[in-house]
Amino acid sequence: LIINNTLLLLLLLTSLLSSGTMIRVHMLTWNVGGTVPRDDITPLLGLDRSPDIISAGFEEVGDTDKWEDEVDRILSAQGYYRIQLKTMTIMQIVVFAKKSMLPHISRIESESTKTGFGGAYGNKGGTTVRFRLYDKTVAILNTHLSAHMDQTHIRDEEYWAIMAEQEFRDPQSRVLYEHDYILWGGDLNYRIEHDNKEVRSTISKGGYLDLLQYDQLRQEQGAGHAFIGFHEAPITFPPTYKFDPDTDTYDTSEKNRVPAWCDRVLWRIKAERQEIAKALQWGSDDSSMESDLSLSLSDVSDGEAQTDGVCSSVPVKTKKKRLRKKKPKKDGGGEDVSDDERTRLQTLRRRTMALMRRSAQYATDTGASIVNKATGLGGQVQIHKADIVDPDRFKNFLNTLEREKVAAVKSKYENSVRCVSYDHRPEYKQSDHKPVYAVLEVTVDKALPVGLKFTTDNFKWKKGESLTITMSISKTAEVGAWDWVCLCEENWTDANKHYLVYEYVSPGKAKVKFPSSSHPSRSKALQVVYVSSKLSAPIALAGVTCVV
Repeated sequence: LIINNTLLLLLLLTSLLSSGTMIRVHMLTWNVGGTVPRDDITPLLGLDRSPDIISAGFEEVGDTDKWEDEVDRILSAQGYYRIQLKTMTIMQIVVFAKKSMLPHISRIESESTKTGFGGAYGNKGGTTVRFRLYDKTVAILNTHLSAHMDQTHIRDEEYWAIMAEQEFRDPQSRVLYEHDYILWGGDLNYRIEHDNKEVRSTISKGGYLDLLQYDQLRQEQGAGHAFIGFHEAPITFPPTYKFDPDTDTYDTSEKNRVPAWCDRVLWRIKAERQEIAKALQWGSDDSSMESDLSLSLSDVSDGEAQTDGVCSSVPVKTKKKRLRKKKPKKDGGGEDVSDDERTRLQTLRRRTMALMRRSAQYATDTGASIVNKATGLGGQVQIHKADIVDPDRFKNFLNTLEREKVAAVKSKYENSVRCVSYDHRPEYKQSDHKPVYAVLEVTVDKALPVGLKFTTDNFKWKKGESLTITMSISKTAEVGAWDWVCLCEENWTDANKHYLVYEYVSPGKAKVKFPSSSHPSRSKALQVVYVSSKLSAPIALAGVTCVV
């Protein structure tokens, strides 16, 4: 019995380790409407949930420095350091992490894409902070897309522009779609396309979830026009736009805008998309079922997989183009089906029928063999001559098979990113938008070794003596010729800005020395930080106790 229990415990531990560890990310997005910080924004940063990483995104920022400084002031006192800040005109994203996360975050970069006025101005577009987190690559975005009810197609184009144009130096993820996790927040500006009076009446009765069927973002995702493969937690809060400032009253101005869920947080999992793409990659070793069998039906629509393929084929170097005010063609069924898609369907039907005729059978087993070979689905699949001959039945048949495969893949990855909370903060009233936040947990592998660390958690420095800082450097550590070590106050958030004194690390050396003249001449606690030029990040942290 003891042996059995021990084995059971080992199996459980192995399962837990193999499934990875969750890192908690708090994401805030708020269109502040040109205002400056007025009320205490500490509750907006999610400190009560002790997140490992905090991302704060602001749109229509009147004074970017004031919002940056306010977030910095709050988080510096809570043991967080700044990963990166990216500002573009009047939008901003700043990402912080617990200092305990410092050895596990590297390859930090930021990027931005202008989409305002056809790509000429940065009032609209996207700002990104990306980095490696343990064994994963993560991109966090704050975006502001075009406004107005009738500009849905422009918002879709802006999404594609941001996805296609941003480039990075990390060979592991040179473009956005190559990142293991994309966490996308912002004022996406998709509206509720429904009668204004009915929308307001429904909200007042508490039945606002019935309005999601009119939500443009959901519709565009369903049609495969934008945000393909992105997930969003269930919306359980009322529309966050547009309010009369300093009130909880929806717009009473002359424009009288329809309330909408403009402010959103979504995420995308690379491994899930790759496996879905593989599942939807129709083809076979049989010469009669090769390249033409690339029918791509969607896990949410008839056009998604094909559209996603456009994204996955974007080259590293892309030529920026001005956005055209041209509504995209629908990918759905009926008369809107493109000639290319109709040709693919006809080809697939014709070749499937030819394969079945070879054995002179239209029986279940033959059909099952063909479909299993093409889709990779296991088990018996019922298929008959009528399913092949009739185009609509054939398309519906394939749709069903592919949706089953996609559902199985999504089930496999449902715990890769978990949303713990998704809500708004209606008590903040200074803007015409309400802040929206999401608490996400992403899976990483914590078993990766740390390449460099200080030889002790705390160094002691006596007045009148020099301070020698020693490091333990493994063969796998990514160190460079321009690495440096600095001393900072305990509440530092940016080593590049807040260092007191620094010394460069000599190549091949595992120590640096600070002269006695750098001693603060009083008893106090400092922190020593190793900054890697190669990884563009601080990668080691320890304490320094100064004594007199």
